[in-house]
Amino acid sequence: MRIGELAGFAGLAPSTIRYYERRGLLPRPVRTSSGYRSYSAEVGLQLRLIRWAKGVGFTLGEIRELLELVGEHAQNPGDRVRSRFDTKLREVEGRMRQLASIRDELRALAACRCRSHCPILARAVAASSPDRKRRRSR
Repeated sequence: MRIGELAGFAGLAPSTIRYYERRGLLPRPVRTSSGYRSYSAEVGLQLRLIRWAKGVGFTLGEIRELLELVGEHAQNPGDRVRSRFDTKLREVEGRMRQLASIRDELRALAACRCRSHCPILARAVAASSPDRKRRRSR
């Protein structure tokens, strides 16, 4: 299949597919006698996996590793691929805790109805002061 067909199948732009090729996420395609790229249906499935993995927060470097693990898993099922998903899950849960903390601080600031010196904002500024950071690193 040509790149336009592949792009439609995977829901990606042709330029994105070429970018993934350059980054080593996809194998170099076979070229037709007229120079067009020719892809197998398997590449379409890889692209769908890449698109899904990006959607759930994997980086391109992590996706490269994930593609290798999925290939290994298909030939010799084991725990390595599940372990990678578990690691990513822990990372996401940690980020969610950080984001919840940020949300709570922003919610408190948005709800503050003080007229002059804001104790919430003063606490935030004090927590991020350079002097405080220096003391922590000693």
